[in-house]
Amino acid sequence: MMSIRTRLTIWYSAILVLGFLLFGAGVYFTVSLTLIRQVDASLDQSASSIVDQIKIIMNGGERVIRLPQFDVFRASSVYVEALDNKGNIRGKSTNVGDFNEQLDPAKITELSTKSAVEQKPVYNNVQHLGAPPLRVYTYPLVVNDTGELFGYLQVAASLEDIELTKHGLLLTLLVIGALVLMISSAAGAAMARRALRPMTEITNAALEIYRTDDLDRRVDVFTNDEVGRLASAFNEMLDRLTRLFRAQQRFVADVSHEMRTPLTVIRGNVDLLRMGCADEESLDAITSESERMTRMVSNMLLLSQADSGALPMHLQPLDLAPLIANIVRSGHIMADGRVEVNSVVSGEAIIQGDSDRLKQVLLNLVDNAIKHTPDGGKVIINAASPDGHNVVISVTDTGIGIPPQDLAHVFERFYRVDKSRSRAQGGAGLGLAIAKSFVEAHGGQIDVQSTMGEGTAFIVTLPAYRPYLV
Repeated sequence: MMSIRTRLTIWYSAILVLGFLLFGAGVYFTVSLTLIRQVDASLDQSASSIVDQIKIIMNGGERVIRLPQFDVFRASSVYVEALDNKGNIRGKSTNVGDFNEQLDPAKITELSTKSAVEQKPVYNNVQHLGAPPLRVYTYPLVVNDTGELFGYLQVAASLEDIELTKHGLLLTLLVIGALVLMISSAAGAAMARRALRPMTEITNAALEIYRTDDLDRRVDVFTNDEVGRLASAFNEMLDRLTRLFRAQQRFVADVSHEMRTPLTVIRGNVDLLRMGCADEESLDAITSESERMTRMVSNMLLLSQADSGALPMHLQPLDLAPLIANIVRSGHIMADGRVEVNSVVSGEAIIQGDSDRLKQVLLNLVDNAIKHTPDGGKVIINAASPDGHNVVISVTDTGIGIPPQDLAHVFERFYRVDKSRSRAQGGAGLGLAIAKSFVEAHGGQIDVQSTMGEGTAFIVTLPAYRPYLV
């Protein structure tokens, strides 16, 4: 299969050769036309000089035509013949020699079929046997006062020098064209090799990554053109693949770690059942750990659906005030009087959303806030539309806060700030990741702000419902 470099070289050379052929053809025909026009100008000048010296006199009542000496008006390479209106030769220059034929018989025959008024001077190329090609100018001789045709003047010049010049020019163009083809092919191959070098490196890097599983390798970017941007895009793709691959590794490791504890508990209690030593507490432990595994699998399924874009959503205009009131009632039950849960809804807060998904998001945020707020603390849900384009919902607590080094990771899957406490409370570190996926599925975003010892605020921003845009 022909390589891209070879195809580029062929196309580059073909276009350059085509351009040179067009240029050479233009030069060749321009030079040929210029030389012919110079010959025509010389012939016209010679013919005009001769015609100006022709005398018509009356002798005994008859018109007599006197021709001048032709050699006076011509160069050595110009041939002259004077013919009567029948085509008979009445005079010629000495350099014509013993040549007793018309210089251009075809034009004499053509003009003789026309009236005196219709006859005009004409140029023609003529080739006589054994002689060089001639450029012949046939000039009808007409009496001015009567319009009577009394003969023809034929002035000719050899085209041998012009033909030699044209042949030399053609040979020169062919030689130069061959050199241009060779140089352009070599230059095109070198340019194609240099232009495609980053692509070769990209290919080699991809093969090396495939063979060694080394996702840390990158391609050097040499230029800022299309190939350079391709190399940059390839590096960005590798960065994303590296993050996804490592995230997948962490995910598998975290799932394995999370599954190991409940499976160990279940297996231990099953062994007790087999030995007949199990009690009601063992059965409760098996049930509890099974439910925790079920919740974990269900949450992972939700995250998988959100990642693939297959998460079922039932979007409709949704007033957040009743939804938040319902969340507050559920928060009172979860807090059991230990933490105060309140809400503030300012103005109209309507979005296009799925009530079940948003309820799950807010319940998760409120549940986390209650768990990490000491007794006597507060959890407040605020909702407002400050600019009319977005609705901002914040869940703020007066809890222990999140360390600054953990803020950037709280939405990662299986990440827990207080790992031992979260596991004891049944958390697997998936709640905030699910909340982030649900919010983004609504076209919004979720952020976190926290100060150690003062509290934490999770801020959800969603597009406001605007009926005229639906």
